[in-house]
Amino acid sequence: MKNYNSKSSFSVKLITVGIVIVMGIVVFSILTLNETYGIIGGIIISIIILSALIYFYANSLRNILIGENYLTLKKNIGKIEIPFSDIIKIEKLDFSNLSMTYGSKGVFGYVGNTMDDSISMVNDRKNMVRIITNDKKYTISSERPKDLINDIKNVLQQRE
Repeated sequence: MKNYNSKSSFSVKLITVGIVIVMGIVVFSILTLNETYGIIGGIIISIIILSALIYFYANSLRNILIGENYLTLKKNIGKIEIPFSDIIKIEKLDFSNLSMTYGSKGVFGYVGNTMDDSISMVNDRKNMVRIITNDKKYTISSERPKDLINDIKNVLQQRE
């Protein structure tokens, strides 16, 4: 089993820290300073903000494992297993601004769905890889994208 890490780029770290600080200030302000929403309204807005941050953290890609039968995308909480038999194509992508239909635009990575209907779990836009399966497309990032692609292609060739 081979393991490939998916580390966050400096820009993702900067965006995440900045947004977490701003959201913390917003939550604090709503709960303590603003009487407009009231305590219940402030708590509800705070829960929504914190839930969004937890969601993006949970779905952020941590590492990629190449097993015998599956390519496993391990998130901070949970995983996605892609059978090698479902993989049609794998390719390296160039640096790009990911156009998201929904998701985070840098908070804990670029997590969500892109305009091309790809599931995005990108932590570093300079090291992106696209995996196309029978049903879905995944855009991920790895510290060593070329090695990851070569290893997956080797596994796919051995299975033919």
